[in-house]
Amino acid sequence: MTFHPRASTLRLASAGVVLALILLIARPRALRSDNFVFYLPRGHQVVPTETIGHEQYLPLIQVLNAVASVSGLQEKQKSLVVYVGSVHLEVHLDNPKVKVDNTQVALPSPVRVSNGQWMVPLSFLQLALPKIVPERLAYRAGTDRLFIGDVNPALFTVSLKPLSGGSRLSVEFTRPVKVKTASRNGRYVLYLGGQPVEPMEGSYHFQDPYIADLTFDDQDGEPKLIVTPGSAALNFYPSEAAGGKTLLVDLAKPGMPLPLQGTTTLAQGGAPTSGAAAPSTAAPSTGGEQKPASPAATNVPAVPPAPPLPAVVLDPGHGGDDPGARSRDGILEKNLVAQIEDRVRAALVATQKYRVVLTRVGDTDPDLDARDAVANVTHPVAFLSLHAGNYGNAGTLVGVYTYRFASPSTPLSPERLVPGFVLWDRVQSTHLERSRQLAQALQTQFATLSGTVALPPREAAIHVLRGVDAPAVAIEVGSVSPDLDAGALTDGGFQDRLSTAIAQAISAFETSPAKP
Repeated sequence: MTFHPRASTLRLASAGVVLALILLIARPRALRSDNFVFYLPRGHQVVPTETIGHEQYLPLIQVLNAVASVSGLQEKQKSLVVYVGSVHLEVHLDNPKVKVDNTQVALPSPVRVSNGQWMVPLSFLQLALPKIVPERLAYRAGTDRLFIGDVNPALFTVSLKPLSGGSRLSVEFTRPVKVKTASRNGRYVLYLGGQPVEPMEGSYHFQDPYIADLTFDDQDGEPKLIVTPGSAALNFYPSEAAGGKTLLVDLAKPGMPLPLQGTTTLAQGGAPTSGAAAPSTAAPSTGGEQKPASPAATNVPAVPPAPPLPAVVLDPGHGGDDPGARSRDGILEKNLVAQIEDRVRAALVATQKYRVVLTRVGDTDPDLDARDAVANVTHPVAFLSLHAGNYGNAGTLVGVYTYRFASPSTPLSPERLVPGFVLWDRVQSTHLERSRQLAQALQTQFATLSGTVALPPREAAIHVLRGVDAPAVAIEVGSVSPDLDAGALTDGGFQDRLSTAIAQAISAFETSPAKP
């Protein structure tokens, strides 16, 4: 098993509608940007950024006016004092140390002046701004947006499903969005109604003939998703489901109608559609932009929709530039667990008891914060992280792991939690007993698999489990090693039996009473 922890030095997550407040994160994934967006209860402010050296900088006065109100300033040749309410801020040219009232704050990069403007590095938002602004600030390092006060951004998860003659992209939000669509330069733009959105990943890339990329953009302060088709001249079917919490995007070959019963059709650049979803038959435009069209309701169910099914989150390990383990016959862990995830998802959906949410789609590698956030916004009944590793030359084995804290004598009990927030790096401690029950249910089912050795449940410091606010386990199949062939693990029959066992175990676990 090849786990690569990328831990945050401070991570907080909301226990209800999730707001990821992450101040210091190792290996941040900066999105390419020319603007920074400040989301406030009364609206938003867009502030331009500038790259100086290899560091991204913001104009200081614009930042302070975006989040508060500058009441005065005193500027000298190499220093500046700014008054924000009763707080005064002092900065010096080419000096990384700034002073807020009588408190000195050391920034990783110095203050600069560019085109007559005093510029501060993005780290100013993490280290100094909280001492100036009394409102709560939520900022994830490496991104280009900050949420102020009681602004709670929506999060979303993404999945892709092949259809006959096309593909369906499903985007599930933590709360309803109002979508309008437009076409721009051969791509489709889905405007998300102006509400704040915090993407866990800035873009998703698919190895799919119909949908190539999905990218999030809010650099003008208007959150939107941009869909890049896999080829030209595809029909475009955007629609809503689940009361606006799910956005469906179907792209298909001409002449392949894809009816979407029980959804709301989004008209693109034209009159509202009626009946089944009507496709956009024109090829994507090569220039200009069609104005967004208002959504029109069709096929509205006669009765209110049923509550959503309980969720199971599947976390296929590794991905992207991180292949994980590799076998002698060239099998990569990231591809193997993606195959298993696909079969487990099908087995769970076939029970008609669960909906399945994925932490990664395609060959991507979301960081641990993104994987944990997907779980915590979904409130699942179970979180399963799928891996493969080296068990030696002992045939086909399956092991289940729960999280082991370094200090098991000091668990974090639910009554010690601050209302509305949990310490992300300790939250699994409130679910350890149920996680052990889940591991035991899985091991019981794995023991029935012919030709497979089911190891007793174990504990390990698997970091992706630590921040999950739900029963969580890691499942490892093996062996995958440079010294061994792993072809048996790719056998469809083995993967189907394994997936059926997982679905049965989750069903048994969910109906079992929690131990005191």
